[in-house]
Amino acid sequence: MLKRIFVTVFVLILALSVQASDFTVHKLPNGQTLIVQEVKNNPIVTIDTWVKTGSINENDKNNGVSHFLEHLFFKGTKKHPAGEFDRIMESKGAIINAATSKDFTHYYITIPSEHFATALELHADMLTDPQLPRKELEMERKVVLEEISKDGNTPSKKVYDNLNDLMYTSHPYKRKVIGTEEIISTIRREEILDYFNTYYSPSNMVTMVIGDVDTPQVVDMVEKAFQNEYKKPVRKSFKKEHPLNSQKRKVEYLDTNSGYMIIGFRGVPIANKDTYALDVLSEVMGGGKASRLYRDIKEQKGLAYSISASNGSFRDDGIFYISANYIPANAQKLEKAVFDDISNIQKYGITDEELNTAKKMIEQETYYSRESTSNIASELGYVVALTGEPNYYKDYLNNIKKVSAKDVQTAAQKYLGVNKSAVSMALPKNMETVVQKPKAEHGAQIISQNAGMTKYLIDNKSTLIINKHNNNDIIAMTIIAKGGEFIEKTAGEGTLTAGLLLKGTKKYSAQELAQLIEENGIKISPSCSEDYFIINVQTTTARIDLTLEILDEILNNAVFEDYEIENKRAEILNKIRQRRDIPMNIALENYKTLIFENSVYSHSNKILEKTIPAITKEGIISYYGRIMDSKNMVVSVNGDVDSQKIINAFGSMLSVKNNPEFKYSNYKVTKLTSPKTVSQTIKDLQTAWLFLGWQTAGVNDKKDFVTLKVLNTMLGGGMSSRLFRNLREQDGLAYQLGSSYSPHVLGGSFTAYIGTNPETLKYSKEKINKEFEKLKMEFVSDRELEDAKARLKGSFIVALETNSEKASVVGIFETTGFGYDFLSEYIKMIDEVTASDIIRVSNKYFNNIYVESTVK
Repeated sequence: MLKRIFVTVFVLILALSVQASDFTVHKLPNGQTLIVQEVKNNPIVTIDTWVKTGSINENDKNNGVSHFLEHLFFKGTKKHPAGEFDRIMESKGAIINAATSKDFTHYYITIPSEHFATALELHADMLTDPQLPRKELEMERKVVLEEISKDGNTPSKKVYDNLNDLMYTSHPYKRKVIGTEEIISTIRREEILDYFNTYYSPSNMVTMVIGDVDTPQVVDMVEKAFQNEYKKPVRKSFKKEHPLNSQKRKVEYLDTNSGYMIIGFRGVPIANKDTYALDVLSEVMGGGKASRLYRDIKEQKGLAYSISASNGSFRDDGIFYISANYIPANAQKLEKAVFDDISNIQKYGITDEELNTAKKMIEQETYYSRESTSNIASELGYVVALTGEPNYYKDYLNNIKKVSAKDVQTAAQKYLGVNKSAVSMALPKNMETVVQKPKAEHGAQIISQNAGMTKYLIDNKSTLIINKHNNNDIIAMTIIAKGGEFIEKTAGEGTLTAGLLLKGTKKYSAQELAQLIEENGIKISPSCSEDYFIINVQTTTARIDLTLEILDEILNNAVFEDYEIENKRAEILNKIRQRRDIPMNIALENYKTLIFENSVYSHSNKILEKTIPAITKEGIISYYGRIMDSKNMVVSVNGDVDSQKIINAFGSMLSVKNNPEFKYSNYKVTKLTSPKTVSQTIKDLQTAWLFLGWQTAGVNDKKDFVTLKVLNTMLGGGMSSRLFRNLREQDGLAYQLGSSYSPHVLGGSFTAYIGTNPETLKYSKEKINKEFEKLKMEFVSDRELEDAKARLKGSFIVALETNSEKASVVGIFETTGFGYDFLSEYIKMIDEVTASDIIRVSNKYFNNIYVESTVK
């Protein structure tokens, strides 16, 4: 709820009218609202049903029942026993999930559109005829209790919950959505069913169908799938919460290294006309790097590692949030600076430039989201579920445009201020007693073409891959430099360099660059991984020239100011410490340190914490010069572009440096020769964590790579995986568990992990090991293997829905040695994986040379 969800929704739908049909609204005989929008760009559809109930309709005796019931919906119906829903959906490559909030609960499926009928039948059956078998209920009760325990270890969640307690004392919003341990451990099946029968009627539902469908057919199919008779929905009204007339505060001292703060102000319900001015105000104050809070508090005063503002609107109320993460010693200065900025806006207002930039950002940010059917369904469903009025958002963008600087100032005066605030903080326990260049023509040789993509070798020796299409106005670019962490002289140089690329160039200051990028809705995200340095870029056809100019600046003229270096160094070190506030991350950090010990693939936070303080400005500049070498670079472009313009641009901005050509074969990584274990004890820990893994093939062995991908899907990928079924479903051992396969160029790792009660940690480890032994000894059934392959293929197709994802995947495939054309070969190789391959690979890698990391 800390995001401007409703802002995204309104602008998004209006923007979509260019690329997709308008949505249509249908009231079915059973009272159900159906909204259909045809989006034909990709063979994907999202079904998302919003039930107009959440913790708002709970009481002190059943608090948490909405969330608990959400879990239980997946446990079988009369037609489909427990596990069948997950198995069928995942076999089709579907993404399935659900979420519960204060005002609603929603259930969604994103799936290749050829399987729409199957998905709809299962979706409707699940929502109208859940059986809640007692055995499954008791197993899921353990899972939800585990989830409640896990939340208790997260400082950011603590701070949010404490703020909610300060804001609400009488309205049902005061209750936690997840519930309490006392209630969830004792609530009876009959009470859960009573809640279901009261609120889960189609007349209380809004169903979204967005994607590659035909509207008349969808209306007919949904009406048949949800065949219940009309039932008058239960509508409850609640008294408004009293306004805040004096500041409320809650400071909690936790096992944390960072400070966390959320300041909340009573806002307005989603349908209130003042929401438009508050949306603009939140963007001006803390919407991004050009915002006041970011510029004044983070950049100029250095009081926070991160700071943002957002306007959250609910059905009955709203909260205007300002949240920050910071050095604990800065707590008082930070809070004062926030209220000083608020006071300045209240007294002097905002500039026309700030107003216009905020409006552009609200519009531009949401434009990108229109590529995803799931985002459209989620955001549109949110608004209709809360307002009940489909036409409400049609005027939203016009209302945003009507907001004046005076409106924003008035909203700040009306809703913000010290005496209208609630302040929630978390501090470390030890503080409890302390309070553009000319464009030349460049040549490029066409190397090959495949599936609409063309691979070029530009005359500066860089590789360029263009996937040209006019599906939409979005252009995505991925720029990759081989070498990544391999060419660092001190571990962390690449990470620091990536973090500083946008912190000023010879032409632009850091603030000017941030403002230029945000005003034009451009996204540039540099990062450094073990195998490569990567810059992901998203822009539009109207902004491509400006984007290329900015890229030229950051690739060639970054200045690396001393002040920015020290700020970024401190920010990275703080994030390392902050991650350790979550016990799971401690176990993962220890695991990564050992799996390829003393080599690049084990540059964990434990290593970086020691090396980053020693990195010099000269070291950063030297790395920058080595990594930006055209002969080691791959550029992937996806969208409606002029190929020659792109060739000229990257031919000019990338240049050959006096460095040797990078070859992965010149480097080695450590091979495990004996088992390694590490264990860390944390006092009063409620959830213990285990990471267990082996070294495997990386991308250098295509056959094993694909087999391990299939194996990972089968073992720990989703709710129909073996680990989920046999450890969570049967034994209720964990809320969070699974497996992951992490392939690199020179090797990979396969990891199983679980978060469980400390008392069941040993048993959980034994169960996981038994699953690996089965993989080595028993042939997987044809059905399970085919389901896993279908799930893997389906999720891969869904993952490539946007231009950005396609550009990134193609670029990485080319860089790591697969080749850009592996995009089509990958699907074929998945189909060729056999049960014998699973046994062969399991015996090849899952041996007695492993790494085990526990936190307990």
